[in-house]
Amino acid sequence: MWKIGSVKVQGRVVLAPMAGYTNLAYREFMKPFGVALTYTEMISDCGLVYKNQETYRYLATSEKERPIGIQLFGGRTSTLVKAIEIIESMHLTYDLLDINLGCPMPKVTKTGAGSAWLKRPEELYETMKAVVTASSKPVTAKIRIGWDSTSINVMEVIAALEKAGVSMIAVHARTTKQIYSGKPNYELLKNLRDKMSVPLVISGDIFTLDDAINALEITKAEAVMVARGALGNPWLVTQINEYLKTGVRLPDATLVEQIGYLKSFALKLVALKGENLAIRELKGIATHFLIGFPGMKPVKVALTTKMTTLRDLYAILDEIPKTAFTTNNEVNKL
Repeated sequence: MWKIGSVKVQGRVVLAPMAGYTNLAYREFMKPFGVALTYTEMISDCGLVYKNQETYRYLATSEKERPIGIQLFGGRTSTLVKAIEIIESMHLTYDLLDINLGCPMPKVTKTGAGSAWLKRPEELYETMKAVVTASSKPVTAKIRIGWDSTSINVMEVIAALEKAGVSMIAVHARTTKQIYSGKPNYELLKNLRDKMSVPLVISGDIFTLDDAINALEITKAEAVMVARGALGNPWLVTQINEYLKTGVRLPDATLVEQIGYLKSFALKLVALKGENLAIRELKGIATHFLIGFPGMKPVKVALTTKMTTLRDLYAILDEIPKTAFTTNNEVNKL
């Protein structure tokens, strides 16, 4: 157990906020696998200030997923503080306020938000100080190591955030310019936690148990943040937690288990968004559950081109040939 301010966190795997993915249904689906902390999708401060109804939908949370952080992004102090005032007035269920200082996408950075803040650490200090003052909840932040390879300033940014009163910092071990290409530079962050006064969560290409072990050992972070690596592979969270607790390496999930996970998530997404919208979103997610299993290409094609209802999803999965499963026991579980 570790703490972010007064918030207790049980476990060492944090679910990263991912635009288009980490809605309430996905977060509740992931929680039983051992996720210790979740965040909403990033929410535009201006969207809240100017009363965009779609933006307000991102604020949905539940008791089941706690502790939960609401993640805001914005490029100006004034709108961030106004957005916090709106959130505070709504009496929502949440435990932390996170400010996204790490999004590398041009549509975000061109507004001065996301990781564009890394280019102006002095202004960032003043802004985050105002954010911490405005929030009744502990404030966390997600950053990158710098804007590009010639302006790596992760230590300067961390110092500014700590001085401003931030209670935890998540670091993605890439620059903004890398976006998600190339390798995360964990060696640059060697023993980083020892140089910090607040908890550290480490992020970047956590696709396997060994990726998590490596990142934690190098940086000495309290926790690892999983994003794309757990998309369609929720069992990864359980594998990481089990190894960190007991040293036991759990086997990967079987195809039967993956099919069960996909069906479970689909039901949650349909319940949240309705069948039409949920199925449209599932077209981009469902195939992730079948990665690494041989003979799945026709199934993936069907999921992206022929699936229009929940019944279609079940029918496509039920048509997977028995030869795709490794043992008779798997077949019997279908």
